[in-house]
Amino acid sequence: MNRVKNIEKAEETARRATARFDALLDAAVDAIIVIDSRGAIEAFSRAATEIFGYALHEVAGKNVNMLMPDPYRHEHDDYIQNYLQTGNAKIIGIGREVSARRKDGSVFPIDLAVGEVHDGSEMRFVGIIRDISARKASELEMRQQRERLAHVTRLSTMGEMAAGIAHEVNQPLTAIATYSNASRRMLASSDADLPELSDLLEKISAQAIRAGEVIRRLRRFLKKREGEYETLSLNELVHDIAALAEVDARHHNVKLIIETGEEDVLVLVDAVQIQQVLLNLVRNGIEAMATEDHADKSVSIRLISDSANARVEVIDRGQGIEDSMRDRLFTPFQTTKSFGMGMGLTISRSIIKAHKGMLAFKDNPGGGSIFYFELPVTKGDVAE
Repeated sequence: MNRVKNIEKAEETARRATARFDALLDAAVDAIIVIDSRGAIEAFSRAATEIFGYALHEVAGKNVNMLMPDPYRHEHDDYIQNYLQTGNAKIIGIGREVSARRKDGSVFPIDLAVGEVHDGSEMRFVGIIRDISARKASELEMRQQRERLAHVTRLSTMGEMAAGIAHEVNQPLTAIATYSNASRRMLASSDADLPELSDLLEKISAQAIRAGEVIRRLRRFLKKREGEYETLSLNELVHDIAALAEVDARHHNVKLIIETGEEDVLVLVDAVQIQQVLLNLVRNGIEAMATEDHADKSVSIRLISDSANARVEVIDRGQGIEDSMRDRLFTPFQTTKSFGMGMGLTISRSIIKAHKGMLAFKDNPGGGSIFYFELPVTKGDVAE
């Protein structure tokens, strides 16, 4: 009699435990899926039904890989068997961001955490799943807005540099016209000097290339496109944008000094966005020096790095940052200039933050300011 009561009591305890577990599954905001050691689905919460579109009877006993797109679908069973045999966790006990597949075939991003449950000799796995589609869509929209605003800022920067750019392009064009007229007169004469004529044609070619380089840099800098992250040489990015910044420097009678070192520093970046940040910092430095009375008016760009991070510093010897502006320097629409949007530093900081870096400033011990940004160094081959 006692044995029967004990059995009934154990069964009642099991029923209550099952009821509590079912209630927990139904109450959970995140999807919860329980599978056995073969990957067959044993439990499927209400949230899982809402996320995936399957009812419990449609998935019960079936392999959980039905909820996964390739390549995760074909890799999943191998993950489980590998863990059971070796204890080497690739997905078990490790949260990660992956893709899942709904009943209608649509693929969406999820945060997945997998844990193990020991039930006597049988091992089960519990997956907790959060649909992050809305978060990803919001991140994409924010990135697109940042890129659109960055593009507008680049256009504004080129507008501010228009006088210097016009002068920079006009010089080679004037030289081309002068050399062309000289060549035409020489050809019209009866005793044309061929070596001298060849020299004039080489000068015309060199000046055309010079003008073309200015236009090429402008077009690449102003082009509107989706962000493209590549492994690139930070040294080359600095030198390339310095050639464009030098247009503005010469226009303000400021010397630009480049200190990058010979060894390539590789970073995973959107080249145009990083150059936009650097050009903004350099132009701020040039404007800080333009009204100074230094005998040697100059702005320096210095690249220093270690195995983890690369730092690019822009150093001027101007008046420095006023105390009233220090806390507001990276706030939108704050500027000490009589022109401009006051968005340059704000956009620059958001760009560097999106690259997992930081942008800041400090006082230059020799007077003026040092603005700098840091980026994580990467390894790999430079993109062609």
